[in-house]
Amino acid sequence: MRILVAHQVPRQRTGGMSRIMGFIHDRVAAAGHTADYFCADDVPARRGGWVRRHLTFPLLIRRHAIEAARSGKPYDIVNVHEPCALAIAAWKRSAGNPMVVVTSHGLERRAWDLAKEELRLGREGPPLKTRLTYPVSGLWPAEAALKRADHIFCLNSEDRDYLVTRFGRRAETVTRIYPAADQMYACAASSRDYRSVERVLFAGTWRKNKGIEDLVPAFTALARLYSDLRLVVLGAGVPNHIVQHSFPDWVRPRVECQAPEDEFGMAAAFAAADVFLLPSLFEGTPLTLMQAMMSGLPIVTTATCGMKDVIRHRDNGILVPTRAPEAIASAVGSLIADPAWRERLGRAAQADAGARYTWDRVARPVTDVYEALVGRRSQWREDL
Repeated sequence: MRILVAHQVPRQRTGGMSRIMGFIHDRVAAAGHTADYFCADDVPARRGGWVRRHLTFPLLIRRHAIEAARSGKPYDIVNVHEPCALAIAAWKRSAGNPMVVVTSHGLERRAWDLAKEELRLGREGPPLKTRLTYPVSGLWPAEAALKRADHIFCLNSEDRDYLVTRFGRRAETVTRIYPAADQMYACAASSRDYRSVERVLFAGTWRKNKGIEDLVPAFTALARLYSDLRLVVLGAGVPNHIVQHSFPDWVRPRVECQAPEDEFGMAAAFAAADVFLLPSLFEGTPLTLMQAMMSGLPIVTTATCGMKDVIRHRDNGILVPTRAPEAIASAVGSLIADPAWRERLGRAAQADAGARYTWDRVARPVTDVYEALVGRRSQWREDL
């Protein structure tokens, strides 16, 4: 079975999407299949901005698949990210008629609805130009691809239910998949000390959907109460000064930005933290949540999307409402005050991660779907 994984992120596994797709397909390949990648690096540098995102990359995916078919090595499966999927999903016959699997790391439609809700609430929302152009340039192609896909992978149960109830997808054509974490995170944190809290860890891109508008006032409130508390921002993806200047002057010296170069550096950063905080508004299921669980960190995160699929409130973490800085600060404060509870939550999270969220385990449903799709296609051909 030949698989093309086409996602518009760098080939190097530095971000959540590249890690999730890469580590899962490592296991698919280990099962005897071939996994090739078509990434942002494969688009000529001169093709930039809007054209690159919405036109060039999707068309180049299709062209790559066509060239593979013409060379006698057609792909059986093309796994393509939701925003880039329409070209191959709608016109796949010339590419050898592969089965097209669309992967959503958070449905575009639901993210757009949340962005508009933010605007109605007086928070930062999409600018006027985006409000005018995105429904045509982004939403319509994504939704058309979701309707044409042979199968859909999504990263939380809310998205899965939305696809069934709002898009009319048959439930058996939608599979909820999970990210995972390597055992090295548990190993790096094997000597974790739950007796004190000095470092709160936020790991994720410094952007709106990660809840940074709530993180800043929440940590500022905590900094007033706890003079030794520091915030570590891991993998922000923006210059450090942008993160620093989001906070009041007096808080900035207590905000540290880190950008580990590899998985070992990531594991060490998680091991050095005392509490994990992720107040996201919307996403799939964040890879960093699984890394925090595997590291045995007590977790505070929002009760939305994939977070509430894996975190059970007051059992293996704390769930707080979205857009609630006061609740975030209160939850972190309750953990600071109770070492025994921190340890109980952290160890429960680590046990869950070790039992449910390893790469070998989460890759199995992906391999099963691929093999079932290819088997079904073979049966169709025999019946013709």
